[in-house]
Amino acid sequence: MKNVLLGIILHIAKFGMEIIYFFIKLFTKQKNKVTMLSRQTDSINLDFRLLRDEIKKCEEGENIEVKILCKKIPKNIWGRIKYCFFIIKNMYHIAESKVCVVDGYNIPISALKHKKGLEIIQIWHAMGAIKKFGFQVIGRKEGSTTKIARIMKMHANYTCVTCTSEITRKFYSEAFRTDINKIKVLGMPRLDYVLGKNNEIDKKVEELLKQYPELKRKPIILYVPTFRKKETIDIDKVINAVDEEKYNLIIRLHPLDETKVDKKYIIDKEYSTYDLLKVADFIVTDYSAIAFETAALNKPLYFYLYDIRKYSRKRGVNIDLETEMKDCTRTSFDEIMKIINSGEYNYEELRKFREKYVETFDTDNTKRIADYIREKI
Repeated sequence: MKNVLLGIILHIAKFGMEIIYFFIKLFTKQKNKVTMLSRQTDSINLDFRLLRDEIKKCEEGENIEVKILCKKIPKNIWGRIKYCFFIIKNMYHIAESKVCVVDGYNIPISALKHKKGLEIIQIWHAMGAIKKFGFQVIGRKEGSTTKIARIMKMHANYTCVTCTSEITRKFYSEAFRTDINKIKVLGMPRLDYVLGKNNEIDKKVEELLKQYPELKRKPIILYVPTFRKKETIDIDKVINAVDEEKYNLIIRLHPLDETKVDKKYIIDKEYSTYDLLKVADFIVTDYSAIAFETAALNKPLYFYLYDIRKYSRKRGVNIDLETEMKDCTRTSFDEIMKIINSGEYNYEELRKFREKYVETFDTDNTKRIADYIREKI
C-alpha cells in the first residue's frame, strides 16, 4: 500500500513539473549558458568550481554565463516543500542553457523533456565505481525500486558521461543504462586538484598542519569508509587496532553516515578529504572511490573489507579487490596494522591498479571537459 501511494504521489508531482516546465520553456530563450546542478552538497563543490574557472579562463569563455545551483534534499517536511521551489528555479536555468552539468541524479534533468539540442553532461561525484550503483543495484537493498526508477526516469537524458578509464565506461554504461558511446574518458576535475595543479592543495595542507600541529609528530593513518545504508560502522575495532603512541588516526566518514566518533579523530570539514589524503601517510578505505585518488597520489592504500560477503550480496562490487589488490586487502583491521607496521608495501600492485582505473593521470582533466563544453555552446 505504501509503495502504491508513493507511486501516485510521484506521478502527480511529475505531471505538475511537466506543466510548469512547459510554460517556462515557452517563455525563455537559450543563451550561451552553462548550468551546473548538484544535490550532493549545499555549497559549490570542487569539481564545479574548477570547471567554472576553466570555462571562463579563455577569451571565448568571457561570453559564457555559468550558473551553479547546489542543494541537498532536506529531511524535514517543510524543507522538502521549499525544495520544490528550488526545483522550479533549476528548471528555469535549465531552459535557458545550452549545456547542463550534473554530478549525480537530478530530478528535473532526468524526469523532464528538454529543449532540442540541450547537452547534458554527467560528471559523477565519484572518480570510479568499486561498488555497484544506479541501475546495477535496482531492486537490491541499497538500490531504488524498479517502479520509482521508471516513474522518475532515473539517469535519463544524458548526452555525455565523463570517466577516468576505459574499463569504467563499462561500469557506467550499466549503472546509467546509457549507450557506452556516450561515455567518454575525459577525466575528473578533482584529479587536477589532487595532483597539485597550481599548488592550491599544498596551501590548504599548510593551513591544516598549522591548525593541527600534532599531526606533524607521528605518521598519519586516514580511515575513509563508504556509506552503508541504514548501518553504522563498528569504529571501535579501528580505533583499538591503532597504536596511538606510534600513529595519528584521522577518521573521515561519509556525510550521511551517522556513526558516532570521538572528536579527537575528526578534522574540521573546512578541509576536504583530498586535503587529508595529502597529509596522510597511509589510507584505509573499503568500497569508496577515494581509492582512485589515493592511487593517483601513489600512497599506501589498504582495503578493510570486514563485511565483503554480506556487502557483495546486499549491493555488489565491480572490482574484485581481494584479487586485484590482494597484498593490501584484509577483513581485519589488526591485519592491516600488521602490514603497516612491517614497513613493506607492494607499489607494483598499486601501479597496476592506478593504470587500469585512472588512465587520465595528468593535470589536464578540467581543461578536457571545459573544451568539450565550449564546443557545445
